[in-house]
Order: sequence, then C-alpha cells, then structure tokens
Amino acid sequence: MRGEVEVWSGDDLILKEANMLTDGAGALLADIMTVSPSLADISNASSILDTSNYTIQAISFGTASEAFNSLGFGRGLDSEKATYMGQAGGYGGAAAGAWNTVGVFSRTDAANPSNFYPTSSLVPTAPNPVLTKLEKETSISSVPGNFVGEPTPPISSVFPGNGQHVNFMPSAIREAITEETEFSGSLSSFYVGSLMGSYPAGISEAGSNFVGRLLIRTPGPDSSPYAKNLTVGSFPNEASSMDVSGFITSVSGTEPSSGLTTSSNADLASNGIVEYSTKLSKDDIASLTLFGGIYHLGLWTIDMKESLLNGNTPPFAFSVLNNPRKYKLFCRKGLSKDLTYIEDITAYQDLTIKWRLHFL
Repeated sequence: MRGEVEVWSGDDLILKEANMLTDGAGALLADIMTVSPSLADISNASSILDTSNYTIQAISFGTASEAFNSLGFGRGLDSEKATYMGQAGGYGGAAAGAWNTVGVFSRTDAANPSNFYPTSSLVPTAPNPVLTKLEKETSISSVPGNFVGEPTPPISSVFPGNGQHVNFMPSAIREAITEETEFSGSLSSFYVGSLMGSYPAGISEAGSNFVGRLLIRTPGPDSSPYAKNLTVGSFPNEASSMDVSGFITSVSGTEPSSGLTTSSNADLASNGIVEYSTKLSKDDIASLTLFGGIYHLGLWTIDMKESLLNGNTPPFAFSVLNNPRKYKLFCRKGLSKDLTYIEDITAYQDLTIKWRLHFL
C-alpha cells in the first residue's frame, strides 16, 4: 500500500509527493482481520462490523510546536496584543468580536504592509511512523486572566493541545466549549477562541461588512497593526464539517469545499486507487498562516477501541462540538516548508488537497 499527496493553490499544482503510512494503518488492518463476525448476531454490537468504521473518515492539518509556544504567532499573548484585542474593532469595540485572531509577523517593507514574512522558519517534528499525532508539545501557555481582569488558569490546563490546528474561533463553538469552565466569562471566552485558533468562521457568521479580521503587527513599541478583512470565511466551518478538534469529516458528494470527499473510478478493481479531497478557502489559509502555517497533513480512521471506551456506540454520528468519533492516524505527510507561505497577504488563493491511496 502506498499513497501520494497533491496540493493545488488555485489552478497551480504546488506539491506532489509520497505520504508516510503510520503504525496506525497496520493496526487498522489487524482490526479488520480480527474483528469477530459473530458480532452480527448481537443487536447492540452488530454495527461494529459496518465498513464505515474501517475507512478513512477525517483529515487534519498541523504545524511545528514552536507556533504553539511563541509570541511570534497567533497563540502568543502580551500586553500590546491584549491592547489591540480590546480596542475599537476588537472585542471591546463597537464591532465586538471583529478580530478573529491576532498574529505577529515581521514586515520586510514598512511602506508596503501587505508584503511580509514570518519571523522565522519552523522546524516540525521529524517524520516517524510510530507517532499517533501530527506534532508533539502543542499545548499553549497563554493566561488570558493576566489581561482581561478575570482570574483564569493557563489555557492549556483546560484545553490541552492535541497535536494539530484546532477550531475554536467561530463564536458558536468558542462560547459552547468554554461554558461551565474557568473561561466562561464573555471576554475570557473571546481570548480562548482567538488564541487557540485556527480557522475563521463560515461566511454565514459574517457581520455587515466582513466575516472577521486578521491583525498583523511588527514587533516594537512603534509598530502599527495592518488589518486584513476576511470576505469568504472558512469552507469547512461554513459546511459544519470540522469539529472543535480540527478534524474535517468525510462527507458524501463530490464538492471538496464541503468536507473530505471520497472517490474512485471504474478501474478501482484493477488499480485499487481511492482519492480523498478537501478544499480550504483563501481565508482559511490566511488564518492558518498566522497560527504557524501547515507543516503536517494527516488522514484518520475511526479508533474503535477508544470510541467505545469513551462511552459511545456505533454508528458514530459526526458532531462539531461533542464528536463521538475518536480517531487513529492512518497516514501522514510532513513538509519542510510551510504550505501556506506567501509574501503578499493580498494574494491568497483557495487550497485543494487531493490524497490518493493505492490499495493494490
């Protein structure tokens, strides 16, 4: 078995490389070969045999651990950034909640703020088939209570990192996920969503003029923010196909902007090729850039054991907030250069990922 990843930025093919199968792929094959057919005779267990439990069910994206622990990216928090988030156009301003997130970048040309580069190149964890997550050490240490006047613990004590980009920014998600936690206060909730990231809201959450804004600033006391308005929103959030943990679920149909689609052709019996596709909007890409970009991609199957141990029973219906599906990493693709890298922030394009697995 082998696989390859193909990435398109608009109409331009920017990547075509082989993937890495993980130990999770072998574990899945072992599950398939050892699950007992006798479960078919047990009414409350027969659904364990459903083939959907043993196929690719999600895709996710990640970045290097530095992007979770550095002030140079969207998850860092200092007094200057806190001031921006609380002023007009931020949470405390007239357009409450307009800043979806705040990123910190170093500009190369102060006279042309749309031209910028990340403060440094990141070094993601090395490819390793035994890894069960995309990246190590992804908990963030920011403490909103230091800036909002509401005592709070570090975000990581309530929402530990899961190795990838998560999906906390849409207001419905961040308000629900922080309810009955130490971050249930409205301002604290906003900080959690903005700092955890990583995808903007869907277009349906748009205000009168735009979905949200990304705020880019240079280090130093004399820096001034450059705001980029988001106009199309997040594709997977608009389709409600991505859960709070950042897993984009498998969906029916052929439109990749609706989630993770699956397709094959008439030659499947002879070539064994299955293609999985998804599409991120230009606003998804712009936001992910601020949170460290994309250095990892992963395809996931359902982890039957963990799903059952979590108190769920199949069929496991997908849910954005309380997803009963627990996932097992099947294959991954690691990159040495950020897939979202760009020099002109006005030139982002939609990104389409086509992942082909050869089962023969």
